[in-house]
Amino acid sequence: MSPATSRIRRIFGQGPILMMLQLVALLSVALAAGFFHYRVDLLLEPINAACGGPDEQARLQVAEQVMARAGALDDWQPLSWIPVAGIVLALLGAMAVCASRALWLRDRLRTANLALMLLHGGALALAGWVLHLYENAWRNVARLSPTACLVELVSEGDVPLEQSQRVVFHILTRVNAPLLRNPDDLALVLAVLLLAAMAGGVALWRAIARARAARSAGA
Repeated sequence: MSPATSRIRRIFGQGPILMMLQLVALLSVALAAGFFHYRVDLLLEPINAACGGPDEQARLQVAEQVMARAGALDDWQPLSWIPVAGIVLALLGAMAVCASRALWLRDRLRTANLALMLLHGGALALAGWVLHLYENAWRNVARLSPTACLVELVSEGDVPLEQSQRVVFHILTRVNAPLLRNPDDLALVLAVLLLAAMAGGVALWRAIARARAARSAGA
């Protein structure tokens, strides 16, 4: 094999392609998380102290603004398919690269390649669940945020009415809401899984290169 051919194989071979696909999947996960939180921030932007105050008219106006924003931000839904397509296509492409390697790898390298392909399959399944949770969380936040301003509470004991309304608002929206934290936690797990797949891909790539070099030296 000529040096030029060897250099082209190193640059455009299956190893670099696999790493590029893994990087696309990782960036798509970050894009999905960023898009979700950007929409939530825009949705909750009109909310101010009036939402937790005793003035019913002011709370109603804030709730109407939030509802109007929720309807407008729902029109952004097609944009959420960009990270979905990036994750699905990248991971399917990575699995296809691993499947093509399985045709000519042998022994331990073939076993390692199969494990890497299964790792990508697990990442794809987890990515589908993460994206589902993000979409579900968005629907819940869009529905509950106006409700937090409209809820009727009464003073109880030493807790003022305004403080009670603020507690309800924080529970339903941000501070104590598992519906916002859970997708982020799973997205972090998915990112770690993709980084592990990337490290495994690099290790397998180097092992394949060493095996080829050993065969060439033996020949």
